[in-house]
Amino acid sequence: MAIGYFSLVLHGHLPYVLGYGVWPHGEVMLYEAASETYCPTLSLLSDFVEKKGYSNMLTLGLTPVLTEQLSDNRFKSGFLDYLNERIDVSNKDTDEFQASGNDEFAKLSKRWSQLYGSVKEQFTERFNQDLVGGYKSLQDKKAIEIITSGISHGYLPLLGKEETVYAQIRAGQEIYKKRYGKQPSKGIWIPEMAYRPGYNWENPITGEEFERKGIEYYLSLNDVKYSILNTPLLNEGKSIGQNIEDAEVIQQLWKRSEKREKIEQEEVLSYYQPYYLAKTKESSSETAIFIRDDKTGAIVWSGEIGFPGDEYYLEFHKKHFPSGNRYWRVTGTQVDLGEKKVYIPEKIVERLDENSSYFVGIVKETLVKFHEENTYPGIIVSPYDFELFGHWWAEGVGFLDRIIRTFQEDEEISTITTGNYLSKFPSSKKTIVSLPEGSWGRANFHWNWINPETLWCWKKIYECETIYLQTIKIFLKNKGKEEILKRILNQMGRELFLLSASDWEFLISTYSARDYAEARINTHYNNFKELLSMYNLKIDSRTINIAFLEKLEKTDNIAATEDVYEWFEIPS
Repeated sequence: MAIGYFSLVLHGHLPYVLGYGVWPHGEVMLYEAASETYCPTLSLLSDFVEKKGYSNMLTLGLTPVLTEQLSDNRFKSGFLDYLNERIDVSNKDTDEFQASGNDEFAKLSKRWSQLYGSVKEQFTERFNQDLVGGYKSLQDKKAIEIITSGISHGYLPLLGKEETVYAQIRAGQEIYKKRYGKQPSKGIWIPEMAYRPGYNWENPITGEEFERKGIEYYLSLNDVKYSILNTPLLNEGKSIGQNIEDAEVIQQLWKRSEKREKIEQEEVLSYYQPYYLAKTKESSSETAIFIRDDKTGAIVWSGEIGFPGDEYYLEFHKKHFPSGNRYWRVTGTQVDLGEKKVYIPEKIVERLDENSSYFVGIVKETLVKFHEENTYPGIIVSPYDFELFGHWWAEGVGFLDRIIRTFQEDEEISTITTGNYLSKFPSSKKTIVSLPEGSWGRANFHWNWINPETLWCWKKIYECETIYLQTIKIFLKNKGKEEILKRILNQMGRELFLLSASDWEFLISTYSARDYAEARINTHYNNFKELLSMYNLKIDSRTINIAFLEKLEKTDNIAATEDVYEWFEIPS
């Protein structure tokens, strides 16, 4: 039996972009991730199963909003068009470079054409244009574990109503059961790793004050057995308050949260075992949390020491015009784009071998030490954005290849899914902890999502939350029999979900795609309000614009066949 376990957890997520532009922000984001991450990784893992019989390789979070997009026929046809276009522009690059006698770049452009051609073959021939089905097949074979998330990746600690927190999680489970299996997901990636304990909460916009339950309560109601949270929340919670920004709204949220009941930790807790969340030691909690490992996180993510910054890896930001292909290497993290050197594919095997070997060494050293100090095997949980591997870090799928193969064949350390570890080592003496409010974001708190630049977004979200819950009550009071009213109510729920996506505030705060995010907030808000007007007109037996409803049902069709309003009722 292994003396330690390594659990790789990949978080696949993109906001809902189908029908909302193509380039530079919009559907191209989905097509790039599918061609560079989702399809190549599915092919790699499928090869492992078919050729080596590997199982228990990793935990994969595919958010409901991503799953719904990958299942949409608009994605499937658009993705094929994208791949054909990429093959065409790569061939044109080859013609251009050959005409100018630039054989070095011509060789690289042929690699791009071959890459997109290979992805096209995988997508059409091997996976029958069904990436979701491909990943489901891997889970059915126990090769991986798939976990869910909030339906639209809503930022749970700041949502204004308990019903909308519950609905995000409930909807995530319902879509999981529809797409990946009849049973609910054992695990969840809480959006942005954003946790909120139970306490007397005050809405930062409306001033509404009420007793809120911890997010773990709603996880338990939805049969979620575990999640993953960011490292500082376990042992460094008190320091979060010392580092948060001066924005008044942030300070108020933190000070309020710190008045909660809590369990005082008497010792430093290990990051290599699960814990159970509760307010007090006397509380019973069935929701486990795993803690992100900082050591393995830093050497992959850090801008200073992270592997993707290796001088020989492909530079993400410098692209050839007009094709958009990349022909240069990182060269140095501080090197100006104009000074980047040409990519050398022949160096990549060497660099990947060295980087993966270093990574494996850290994992083994940590777990061997834990086993020596304890009576059971520990677990290192290494969570990353899925899109890092292949998209942001072009060589990342090759890195996954090496570390999975190494640990699958190692005699001491083995890969394991987080859910299987929890089943394999149920704690007879549960360690109960109460954690502070926080996330993976700036200063480990909420700034990336609520700050002076985004308060207007939350005003719209809180307004729509209140209106939607009131409208549901009216609908149910009137017995909810009229089909057209039900359709309007369901679409209002979909617009509220999309309006509440955490992506928009993040993009605004980081200036990554600010105009796009602001437009999306306003679009879904306006859609919601127009649907509300339609609902009220129909109640009064007046004529409504049915074409507008039909258009939204086709474009914003997340959970298209579901009565989403039913997900906003918390079981008593």
